[in-house]
Amino acid sequence: MSANAPNRKGIEARAALLDLMPRQEEDARRRLAELVESVAARRPPTTSFSRLCILGSLQAKVTCAYLAYWLRSRWADADERERLKSETHLKAALELLGTMGYLRGAVMKLGQMLATFPDALPDEFARLLPALHFEAPPMHYAMVREVFLDEFGREPHELFASFEKEAFAAASLGQVHRARLHSGELVAVKIQYPGIARTIEADLKNLRLLMQPMRLGEDWGNVVAKLAEVERVLLAETDYLAEASFAQTVRDSFTPEDGIVIPRVYPEYSTRRVLTTEYLAGVHLEEFLATAPSQELRDRYTHLMTLATMRMLYRTHWLLADPNPGNYIFMPDGRLGLVDFGCTRQLTEEEWQVQVEVEEALLRRDEKEMERLIVKSSLYESAEQMGRERLELIGTVIRWQLEPWLTEGIFDFGDEDFFRRGMEAMAAVTRKGFMRGMPVHIWTTRFVLGARGVVYRLKGRCDFQDIYRRESGRNKAPA
Repeated sequence: MSANAPNRKGIEARAALLDLMPRQEEDARRRLAELVESVAARRPPTTSFSRLCILGSLQAKVTCAYLAYWLRSRWADADERERLKSETHLKAALELLGTMGYLRGAVMKLGQMLATFPDALPDEFARLLPALHFEAPPMHYAMVREVFLDEFGREPHELFASFEKEAFAAASLGQVHRARLHSGELVAVKIQYPGIARTIEADLKNLRLLMQPMRLGEDWGNVVAKLAEVERVLLAETDYLAEASFAQTVRDSFTPEDGIVIPRVYPEYSTRRVLTTEYLAGVHLEEFLATAPSQELRDRYTHLMTLATMRMLYRTHWLLADPNPGNYIFMPDGRLGLVDFGCTRQLTEEEWQVQVEVEEALLRRDEKEMERLIVKSSLYESAEQMGRERLELIGTVIRWQLEPWLTEGIFDFGDEDFFRRGMEAMAAVTRKGFMRGMPVHIWTTRFVLGARGVVYRLKGRCDFQDIYRRESGRNKAPA
């Protein structure tokens, strides 16, 4: 977020949301304003039953909206049907945004993931859901005070020289306020929503309940393992001290010459539920794109994003498990700011070895070894047990994920055909239910898809293979 006019940021955030809506849709704009205002003062529910009821109510409202569209469109001409469809999409998007903003936690993370792929959504959803990354409805300041009193025994204005009551960014697990230390430094203070860990546990409990019909299938054991993996990683994200430690590890991996900035952590102002870091001035992806940047600038930031993720992966074996536009700050001087290291996953030795073996087999064009590794990572004993259709579809996804590794010279991440091939392959795997595999694949897949979604929207290019060789230490070109 830009540092301009800090005392008006709450008004600006609400205005930014409203500006996402077409001017003629006054009813929708008024509803959105009411939604933002109402959610701010409400605590997210933390019990499984209450959250499930709210999601059930959302489903009913959306279903009714589309049923009404179907009935009304039967007697409408083509233009009127298009208008009604757009209006229905808008109503459904507002309901979705409001419910996810209220529930927060794992439910809101799902909305953030969807927002990374706007081409896969109706325009009305694509305009609204990106707000979940950093302009979600914030909690009321009274709840902020409560967190500070619990964590520090002091109110924000007692701890800092100044503290802005209006959050300038808000997302799934917490919101961020600007403040100034008594020593003069401008900082960003991330504050966790009350009870957020309980909401994650409740959401995963509901998900297990909803998936009970699958328990008779042969993949149920793998489903249970993956749900446990998701719960473990998301709950780890609620520990801001762990995030602070990892942020310092990443910060130590870069030099000023890299052009990548990781904000400094202030441990004396940080706890498990409050994280204070250096404030980075700049803009997020949507604001950056609104300036109509040159291709040269798009390519520079794509290079920096690739360098950042490759260095973390190959030097520390850590993944940004949920990369999204909110992670990146486009700074005025051309540097890239990287923030929010809560949702991360370190690969075990066994997981890392599989990653390396797959890369090497692909670079050698060793199809026999690739098949063996796909079978192994999908937790089957043989290709025959796995089945030819599943083997080929999973192979298509993996080859698409690693296609930049095979391409000499400049790789165009903004190429629509490349992006759509990947989305279609992933959709085919999902439709077929071919989801069995090592639990870590949840995060490696999310790592690739999230990052691809950002650079696709950026329409950026870079010499991916050159960055890969330098960061991995594999300096020889593939045979």
